Amino acid sequence: MEVFGLKGEVSFKGVGIHTGAPSRVLVAPFEKTGLFFALPGGIFPVQTAAADGTARGTTLTFPDGSRVMTAEHLLAALAGLGVWSALLTLSGLEIPALDGSARPFVEALAPLREPGWEVVPVAAAREIAFGDSRGAFMGVIPSDRFEITCSIRYDAPAVGAQVYEGVVTSDTFAEDVAPARTFVLDSEIAGIRDRGLGRGGAVDNVLVIDDGDPHATSTYRVPGEPVRHKVLDLIGDLATLGRPLKGRVIAHKAGHRMHLELVRRIRRGLLLF
Repeated sequence: MEVFGLKGEVSFKGVGIHTGAPSRVLVAPFEKTGLFFALPGGIFPVQTAAADGTARGTTLTFPDGSRVMTAEHLLAALAGLGVWSALLTLSGLEIPALDGSARPFVEALAPLREPGWEVVPVAAAREIAFGDSRGAFMGVIPSDRFEITCSIRYDAPAVGAQVYEGVVTSDTFAEDVAPARTFVLDSEIAGIRDRGLGRGGAVDNVLVIDDGDPHATSTYRVPGEPVRHKVLDLIGDLATLGRPLKGRVIAHKAGHRMHLELVRRIRRGLLLF
């Protein structure tokens, strides 16, 4: 496992996909291993945040009361690249959406990786699994690598049933997962807006899928883009552990809420560190 810190800093500007408000985040080297947020009340490691995944994204609430909305794409970029030493400073309420994927983060951060950091991964020592009444399932089993099997099923013909399976390395993440954009079905947009979300969503940062168009796959940036974006979200949510995970993660029809429940179960000691 290659583990990196950063040897330079980079900033990202844009609007938040849910708030629609402008924001900026600076990603910089840090003297400690871990992913840290510089906030009004101090500097906090990501694992100290209470994470909520009920609003079509992951919101982190830190011990000083500061909230960081839609953190998953940037966290996925750092974790996917193996960068486990960085300081994130946010100006605004939400991490900027950029193009709705992790690709812009990866393109800017990859050249700044500095090898040599020592990070002990969280290792799955036994199986953990749970589901819900919708037939969604989340689990992890021991493995000597970080692997993901993720599947989704939608009634929309352009999505249908999709599966992604593989060992996650920095190369496979950058090529196969990072380009996948946030997606939404046409039929979901009104409900999202009614909840006060998606105010910054637009065609340049969201893949909008026509529920009834079986040919909408022609607009995909990568094959199976929806399931690959689910993998991206999963990697970002698992990064709230603060360290890499070693194990095979299995997710079926899961989302942020279940991803973060897995993290909570790991923290409760159902896995050995």
